[in-house]
Amino acid sequence: MPVKKERPVRSENFEQLILDIAENVFLEKGFALTTTTEIARRVGCNQALIHYYFRTKDKLFERLFEKKFFSFMTSVSYRQEENLPFKEIIRGIVHNHLKIISENPKLPFLIISEMTLNPQRFKAIADKIESAVKSMLVNLNSELQKEIEAKRVREISAFDLLLNILSLNLFMFVSQPLISYVKGFTWDEYMSFVKQRGDEIFLTVWSGISLEPQKQ
Repeated sequence: MPVKKERPVRSENFEQLILDIAENVFLEKGFALTTTTEIARRVGCNQALIHYYFRTKDKLFERLFEKKFFSFMTSVSYRQEENLPFKEIIRGIVHNHLKIISENPKLPFLIISEMTLNPQRFKAIADKIESAVKSMLVNLNSELQKEIEAKRVREISAFDLLLNILSLNLFMFVSQPLISYVKGFTWDEYMSFVKQRGDEIFLTVWSGISLEPQKQ
């Protein structure tokens, strides 16, 4: 009588371990250069276990990328229930978005790579979070219009305002090799520099829209 093979017992802890390590590999190498063999080697298991939990590299990547992209896009949201002044809402958006990228400094490159090399997959994932992003824009626009009507800020769309913030924040990581070379920064020193730049980025954004008299 043939011996029946037992299926491995699924473990949420082990599944999370795979996800954590796979995330590092994908961010380090991108989708194309990452293999399940490499992920398995770093996890310390055989390749079959990776496929048992996630079936294919594509499915593993999609699960991770959707989570990361959602975090990236919604990091520019804010809590309406806090009833903050609009200036503090913008300050919070700048610093929170910068914090998310600082924790995932290679994420912008992975997003750009996906948009360029895998536009269909990127669109499929973007479609899943579309409602959350639109809701965020609607909420911000509501606050923005109040400020415009009160003549505290100039006319600008919520989309353009967020694009200004994202552009300034993302440049800090796209230009990291050049800035580190010019300034002689180590990685830790550069991260400290990024944190300090958050205040400058906020002031740049705010001074570009504020109609309030500037304090001398």
